[in-house]
Amino acid sequence: MSSERVTVSLPDDLRRAAQRIAEERGTSFSSVVAEALTGWMRGRLVDAWLADHQAAHGAFDEDELRALAADAGVPYVGPGRAGDSAA
Repeated sequence: MSSERVTVSLPDDLRRAAQRIAEERGTSFSSVVAEALTGWMRGRLVDAWLADHQAAHGAFDEDELRALAADAGVPYVGPGRAGDSAA
């Protein structure tokens, strides 16, 4: 896979934290950023699938979402979570 150098602006605390993680893992800062961006893009794919599924079958209610979270072993995060406006 080819790579291209890009310039991005990040909040200082976020950049420092990502750099620290990269150093602890013995990898590059670019690898950490690429991994994070890949996860974000995969999340958009899941969001698109979920929207299609709900259009065809109806929206999940909060009880169904809580049960799904419990089955997956993850905490349930309800409406209004941080970052929704950036989606």
